[in-house]
Amino acid sequence: MILVHKLKLLFIGIPYSASTAISKDLHKNYGGKAILRKHSLYSEFDEIASKAEKEYYVFAVKRNPMDIVISIYEKMKNDSKGNFTNLNLLEKNGGHISKRQRKHYLFIRKNNASFQEYFKKFYRLPYTSVLAIVKNDCDRIISFENLDDEYNVLLNDLGAVSNHKMPKINQTKGKHDFDYYYTDEIKSQAIQVFAPYMKDFGYQMPKGWGGKKIRLHIKLIYRLIIYFKKIIYPFRSKIKRKSVENSVYGKIQRSN
Repeated sequence: MILVHKLKLLFIGIPYSASTAISKDLHKNYGGKAILRKHSLYSEFDEIASKAEKEYYVFAVKRNPMDIVISIYEKMKNDSKGNFTNLNLLEKNGGHISKRQRKHYLFIRKNNASFQEYFKKFYRLPYTSVLAIVKNDCDRIISFENLDDEYNVLLNDLGAVSNHKMPKINQTKGKHDFDYYYTDEIKSQAIQVFAPYMKDFGYQMPKGWGGKKIRLHIKLIYRLIIYFKKIIYPFRSKIKRKSVENSVYGKIQRSN
């Protein structure tokens, strides 16, 4: 989470949605400061913010969830930074890797699991994210797929002259197109998992997937999951230590 007093702006970082690149840009070019954790909720900010800061403009980034899940799989499969094997980064040791993430990683590595095997095992409920929880707290949600244009428009609207391209940071290596991952054997499951969230945030299922309807109970479960996450998340165990020292967000935290 980045607070920019100069622009009276708050950026809520959503996992796998350009949060590192935007955090770096806001810090470097606009004097943004890291507050709380990289992916903290607005409700956490609201508890510590001044009256004036609560009036700041709030934005976040949305990204196609089908693409996010592919990135998660590829990052776990490759583990190029060693995050999932570094026991110091586990939540129980004060890090940011959750027990759930560790479980997913071990399944992929121990079984040399394909994306289809991974998806069938772990994605049964409707997809949700931090963005679904903070959606109503945001004044604007910009698109990952059109990041450069929409980010520059946002900054220009706030009085900051901006016309630059965002650097690619933490870019996932080895990714293919959707059809490589979402094969016929998991398409029906993918529709029920992703469609409620995608409809909520203005995305469409890939062309050629047919017009299969979302089951009513799936829609209800989606809403219930978001409702309960809004209640539970503020009480979950907080990561007290700063991000990894050589990470982008860790460096921003230590420069405050």
